[in-house]
Amino acid sequence: MDFLGQNQNYIVLGVTLILWLGVFLYMLSLDKKIKKIEKE
Repeated sequence: MDFLGQNQNYIVLGVTLILWLGVFLYMLSLDKKIKKIEKE
């Protein structure tokens, strides 16, 4: 458990970065869908 205690900040940082990346990719795909709908 000492390993987790020392690296907890890195784990939180990693999870946060992954979440932001997911949100960014979701927004990107949503933007493409909106542009596709606007063209039609």
